[in-house]
Amino acid sequence: MGGIARRATSINNIREQGIQTILLDGGEFASELSELGRIKFETLLESFLQLQYDAISFGEREMLMQNEGYDACGVLNSSGIPIITLNILHKGKRFRENPLIIDRGGIKVGIFGLLLKHNIPGALRKDWVIEDPEKVIEGALSFSRNNADFVVAILHGDVSLVRDFVKKHGGMDIVIVSGNTGEDPSHLKIDNCLLVSAGKRGRYLGRIDASFYNRKWQFNDQTVALDKYVPKDPMLTATYEGFQERVKWMTRKGAKKIEGEVRARFSSLLCSVTCMTCHGDIYDAWDKTAHAHAIDSLISKNEQYNPECVACHTTGYLEGGFVSMETTPQYAGVQCVSCHGRMEGHIGLHSGMKAQLQADAATGAEVIKDICVKCHTVERDDDFDFERDKKKVH
Repeated sequence: MGGIARRATSINNIREQGIQTILLDGGEFASELSELGRIKFETLLESFLQLQYDAISFGEREMLMQNEGYDACGVLNSSGIPIITLNILHKGKRFRENPLIIDRGGIKVGIFGLLLKHNIPGALRKDWVIEDPEKVIEGALSFSRNNADFVVAILHGDVSLVRDFVKKHGGMDIVIVSGNTGEDPSHLKIDNCLLVSAGKRGRYLGRIDASFYNRKWQFNDQTVALDKYVPKDPMLTATYEGFQERVKWMTRKGAKKIEGEVRARFSSLLCSVTCMTCHGDIYDAWDKTAHAHAIDSLISKNEQYNPECVACHTTGYLEGGFVSMETTPQYAGVQCVSCHGRMEGHIGLHSGMKAQLQADAATGAEVIKDICVKCHTVERDDDFDFERDKKKVH
């Protein structure tokens, strides 16, 4: 989510060139139903308003982020940004009956969204109904073709499902695939329809350039990396800093209570300084690694209170180890038990307890790849190599 400031810079750079733009979001940015999830969701929506997005399509995650006390779809609908999803009913009434028509310099674009999986699992409230997209697609295409120069559809579903849908229903010029868990659809064409995706986790900005040449529309897509080389926009930087402050307040106000609950449920984990007593050389080597000082990278970005970040930069987060820097600083950093397991019998073995503890001591001692990739995912660390990188730990 920290990429919103770089996203703003990229968008503003395009606008400053005098290029007519239409900003769309395909949804799937809602989070779990928690205080952190609501803060994150509302901050992202605030950024869309600041950047003057033209339309949003609901995704599965927005449909699932609702209970008696919170309604993500309702929050989106009241934001003022047009909702373009056609096959959702709320209390028997559609959010939108027809595709949105946007006029830019005399060029009209028809835009709509569809959820292709209309049997989304989860506790959807009874006043929400997802219609079969087959019931609305032909009407949407007819309306768009009669009122626009070209048609853009945001389709939610796996690439294979989207591909079959596009093959069955011609007439869409551009399809933005949202919420896909399959192959990357970038640069995929089906007949005259271009399928695109900007990827996940907000690390890229998808851009499609439309031009009219030789009596037909031409579309070129690209993904703009929102990496460290893109400067941060001041306004959206302030928005993100506001998010950080809300998360900090949320975390600190509940730290003492959470620590008590954690201690009641879990036995305390070993700290690295305990292991140092017998394994001094290994400790000294580890203390020079990024693992040992993993929390520092969060502190430098003011992310040390963000639960989505803290779990991979500390030891035993909410499971007998780290809770917050104020209450459990001894568990900051990625320490021995993060990789080797809890090792609850290990101290007993060294204390002269019975030999039967040897089996417990050995359990979890060997570092396996499955432990590492919980944090070193492709999205977070696409250069991770287990055999190479495990040698850097100590």
